[in-house]
Amino acid sequence: MRFSVILPIYNVENYLVECVESILKQTFSDYEIILVDDGSTDSSPKICDEYAQKYDFIRAIHKKNGGPADTRNEGAKAAQGEYLVYLDSDDFLLSNRFLEELNELAKGAPDLIFYKYVKFFDDVKQYGKCGFSYQSAMGADTYSKKIEALVKADAFYGMAWVRATRRALLEQNNIQFEVGLSGEDMDWNYSVISHSESIAFLDEPMVAYRQRSGSITNTYKFKNLDDYVSILEKWSKKIKEETKDETLKAALLGSLAKHYSNLMVVYARLKDKKKKECKKRIQALRWLLKYGMSRRPQTVAKIYRLCGFDMTIFALKILDRIKH
Repeated sequence: MRFSVILPIYNVENYLVECVESILKQTFSDYEIILVDDGSTDSSPKICDEYAQKYDFIRAIHKKNGGPADTRNEGAKAAQGEYLVYLDSDDFLLSNRFLEELNELAKGAPDLIFYKYVKFFDDVKQYGKCGFSYQSAMGADTYSKKIEALVKADAFYGMAWVRATRRALLEQNNIQFEVGLSGEDMDWNYSVISHSESIAFLDEPMVAYRQRSGSITNTYKFKNLDDYVSILEKWSKKIKEETKDETLKAALLGSLAKHYSNLMVVYARLKDKKKKECKKRIQALRWLLKYGMSRRPQTVAKIYRLCGFDMTIFALKILDRIKH
């Protein structure tokens, strides 16, 4: 079997059918769908069972609520496909040829196949535009230069659902999502990127990333900030000490520089006074900004250098209010 499409599911009765139906419309047929119900309290479990009863290539797994990391791990354990394709169950596929085009690229047996996405604004039912391209990375001749090109083009994204991942790579290196960690995609991504040796690209938007109010990605809590800092501390140390390829090391530190810039935005937005507990840890990671390869970290670096931490946070608050 070529692909295992894994859907983590929690209280998405209003979106689940659209998601599954977008997979069932695929022109390529050598795949399975694994529906992992994470203790939903709405009609999602019933929808999962109905699909599993109707199609022999769909499996429904029901478990106690444990969060997205635990849910994805359960799906990966059950998977039989050569490649794992994660899809959040409130999102959906844009092209009926998605798996067919993935299959063409999979013939070269890359560890990873990256594809693009566009935002879908649920309240107005409109699509955004994809603001990045893989073209420069596609023209690079080594794995490390491809990653470098992604970072420079601001096209290096860590979400599990923007790539197909060779299952053997995950199993051989015991790569799983860390349960209980906020930002588990980011942590998982660096494990995957660090162990991979080859990458292919599908330079078209294939996933509609639904934007809805109240979703996990739109909510900031102290744990989000604390875990974000911990991930940056962990991977900045590991990359600096363990990555031998200097091009890859600089590129990955460059990607962390952008994450550091995003971290400062999270700090600026968070209203919890506890956030000051993380201030010194965040300041200690300032050195990452010197590796910035794209506009955002380079801009933040200039402001930080001129104004210091507190004024940079103040400036980011103003810019964030203007943007939104």
